[in-house]
Amino acid sequence: MRTYSDEHLEYYADRFIRLRIARHGVTLAQYLINPAQFERLALEPEPLLPAQQAAVLRFCQRWDTGLAAISEQQSGNDDIEAQATGWDWRDLIEQWRDEVAQSEREVCQLSQRNGAAFEPMRHHRHNRGMNRGTANFERKQARKGA
Repeated sequence: MRTYSDEHLEYYADRFIRLRIARHGVTLAQYLINPAQFERLALEPEPLLPAQQAAVLRFCQRWDTGLAAISEQQSGNDDIEAQATGWDWRDLIEQWRDEVAQSEREVCQLSQRNGAAFEPMRHHRHNRGMNRGTANFERKQARKGA
């Protein structure tokens, strides 16, 4: 087992994290053995996920690039094709129209003044008259006869 100085380890561990070399399946111990070799991996794109790789094969099949035989075996459960055949843009427009009509019905139920919708306030105006204990101390003392 090889030992490294703290400075060397901290420097290359930071580079390992910053360059995201672990995404290629390389461990820090492998990277420390030959950093120059693995830093070239940082320039390469990340590997595709399985779902992305299946999508690439479907595209190749549609473009007829010679990979049709490979993708025919994997296209047995192609849910994207099933969704595409059952989808129509007219249904989407009809759904949008229904949503707009629903929102317009909600607005029409509000009170209106001069054609503009407004929501009536739920509080009452403060009455500044003689009743209900206003804070005019001069009048209170005058009433009590003081």
